[in-house]
Amino acid sequence: MKKMNRREFLTLTGAALAMMALAACGSTPSTPAVPTTGEEAKVLEAINKYRAAAGVKEPLILENGLKPAAELVVKIAKGEMAFDADAAEALGKAAAGYNVSGRPIGMSMNSSGSMMPVCVYTENVDLLVKNLSMLDEADQTNLKSASLIAIQLFEYGGVKYWVAVAANGKK
Repeated sequence: MKKMNRREFLTLTGAALAMMALAACGSTPSTPAVPTTGEEAKVLEAINKYRAAAGVKEPLILENGLKPAAELVVKIAKGEMAFDADAAEALGKAAAGYNVSGRPIGMSMNSSGSMMPVCVYTENVDLLVKNLSMLDEADQTNLKSASLIAIQLFEYGGVKYWVAVAANGKK
């Protein structure tokens, strides 16, 4: 597997967004899901508290239609799938019908060029909120500008992480 530098990663992310826009034509909308309990609900609560503190009045809504894209992001974050042109195309197809607001949230490229998860899950919502302020600027902007989100939790290396795919609505 070829290691990617930051510029290649950003280029592929842009390509993935373009593919998502193209793949969106003619798709059918899905039904949003609002969890009342559980781990996804805690992450969503933390994100919405973070957004409120940043002056965003509208809360994010969990969207089941973005779940397939979030599941692919887990595979990329765990190293089970390379983030390359094929992955970008798969992400575009998985998020068809949505105006995806930016790159997936919760993973970053390490110094060797591999993707890795960065959002550790905890039951403490206030700690989750505090950790959101440590995300890079692109992820923070993505969280503040989106209206829909899919959150996926997973274990990797004995630690529980979460990733997300956010969108500015449906096409």
